[in-house]
Amino acid sequence: MSTDEKTLDWYQKRAEKYTNHVRNPDDAVYHSYYEKPAMYALLPDLKGKTVLSVGCGSGEDSNYLKNQGATKSVGIDLSSELIKIASQTYPNCEFKTMDMEKLEFADQSFDFAYSSLAIHYIENWTQSLSEVYRVLKPGSHFIFSCNHPVRFAAEVVENEDHEIYKVEVFKNKITKEATIIGDYLNKNKIVDVFGENTVNFWHVPMGEISKCIYEAGFLIEQIVEPLPKERMKELRPETYKRLQKIPEFIIFKLLKR
Repeated sequence: MSTDEKTLDWYQKRAEKYTNHVRNPDDAVYHSYYEKPAMYALLPDLKGKTVLSVGCGSGEDSNYLKNQGATKSVGIDLSSELIKIASQTYPNCEFKTMDMEKLEFADQSFDFAYSSLAIHYIENWTQSLSEVYRVLKPGSHFIFSCNHPVRFAAEVVENEDHEIYKVEVFKNKITKEATIIGDYLNKNKIVDVFGENTVNFWHVPMGEISKCIYEAGFLIEQIVEPLPKERMKELRPETYKRLQKIPEFIIFKLLKR
């Protein structure tokens, strides 16, 4: 398991608070008016299908997939507390506490797989992608979202009034000495993403992401960099303005050949 204990502990202790957040569309604006609409627009026909949600959290996506006509909707997550909430709320779906790097399902068990903002919590993406590949039937799709590597390559530079996110090179014209801010090309752990003692993500550059996808056996069918919906403009105008120019997340639609 390459999800660190600190991140898992954060979700375990805040499972109810996190659930209340994601179930309130006007609070979870990054989900409701940015990432989810773009993810759902990529879904294939799920009628009569068996589907898997990897890193399902409190179960909202599993329930949505079930309501699209899936015969069976299964969700897995490392947080037992979130799985408990999901099971109590959506009895029409199946939920299991499970590591995404070691899926406890037989080969070719599912017709479709889905994962929303979960894979960036782990270090070894190839392992998780390979497990999803293994449990999918040939010709099936896997759609997953993650942090955008451009956005999370930036380094935070603070002054009295501002937090400034920078990927910059300052070069002295005389000495030719360069000062570099930010790091896109190197895979690295980003600590305390939401503030002190919160969760840790892995920043992975695009070349490394595509390498992991290739090594797992998938074909990249589509890449989507979502744009925010108009409702976000009403609720968070500054966030809406930023997301029109700088992405927060990126979505991959993969095919098991």
